[in-house]
Amino acid sequence: MSFIGGRSMKGWGWGAMLVAGLVGCGQEPAQKPAPEQEEIKSVEAQAQLLQPPAGCTEITMGELANGIELTPTIYAQQPTYRGNFNSFGDPAFADLARIRLDLNTAPGLYDLSVGGGNLFTCERCVYGYQDVGSPGEKFFVADSGTLLLAVKLSPQQTIGALANVTLREAADAAPFNAPYFGSAVVPGGECRWLRFATWNTVRQGGCDPRQGSLTANLPDTACVPDDYAATDGTLERALGTKVQGEACTKTAAPSAYELASTDCEQGYACTDLLSDDAQCLKTCDFMAANPGCPSGTVCGVYGLCIEQSVLEPIGFAFDPAPIGQNCSVNFAEFCGAEGARGVCVDLNRDGLGECHPYRRARSECGAGEELGYMSYPLSGGGFDRGYGFCYHDGL
Repeated sequence: MSFIGGRSMKGWGWGAMLVAGLVGCGQEPAQKPAPEQEEIKSVEAQAQLLQPPAGCTEITMGELANGIELTPTIYAQQPTYRGNFNSFGDPAFADLARIRLDLNTAPGLYDLSVGGGNLFTCERCVYGYQDVGSPGEKFFVADSGTLLLAVKLSPQQTIGALANVTLREAADAAPFNAPYFGSAVVPGGECRWLRFATWNTVRQGGCDPRQGSLTANLPDTACVPDDYAATDGTLERALGTKVQGEACTKTAAPSAYELASTDCEQGYACTDLLSDDAQCLKTCDFMAANPGCPSGTVCGVYGLCIEQSVLEPIGFAFDPAPIGQNCSVNFAEFCGAEGARGVCVDLNRDGLGECHPYRRARSECGAGEELGYMSYPLSGGGFDRGYGFCYHDGL
């Protein structure tokens, strides 16, 4: 450990797709117009009346995926949806498409000119790469256009649209060593234009594990986190009575429109992530004021309640220093106490870390601060960077 699925609409209304993903219905729901679907249609209708800016080549975008939908799994430091533009260069090489949002981005319309084509300053960024791996590889960043975030099931699972997006050839620019590199439009560079495109990273049975979300505590279910930061999850039917530490059994979903089920009680995941054999573990949000774990356990990685003594031997260090105080070590994944968790990081290089409060969103950092991130390597070459801490840029 150290300091990027779209789905086609297939005739369903956006709202109907979302409901099916949440409750795992046994059949397709009846088609009903949804406000977000009408909003997307309105944006599309307006986009069809436009023409590409002078000198810009029109392109299209394929489906996007994020997080656990990718192979290997990739949870970037802020929600990043990954896929391809349909070829606009040498067809022998891929043209990558990316949308990055701030984790706290709320549903609404956004102007992509904010940020000026700079990937360091934009909170909602659209960018891509032409002919990746070829001698003629080029980098493009949107400096104008509209982004509509229509549905947000979780930070990682959203539905939205892009319209009238101009992507300019760009180059890397300062800062070069921050968690987010800068970019600058190349004067006289090439231009690409995206009339209209949609994305949908909401998946079957998807949920938001964070405390207080609409899907974190549905009746007879458990929202089981899929990432270390517990911002992305998958619903399971919790149909039994077993609770913390009891051996459990998970039964696979009988069809594509249903959920896996367990013999755990509501709110408990049946998992072997932290033990040799599957056991029921209470799901939790370690950034909540009261994570709600059973006595004797702490809210740890993957949003699961477990004994601290189980986490420490498998590489997760704890330090008792409260938020804002010096730690006794230079690094530990957890400091503070339940309800006020942070990470020990030695930014001053004096041998002792300071307990910095955990943050999930870049927008939660103050003026002059940047979001550092934790990075956990995953099998197959992926990584999980879903949470971190704010620090002053000058360090």
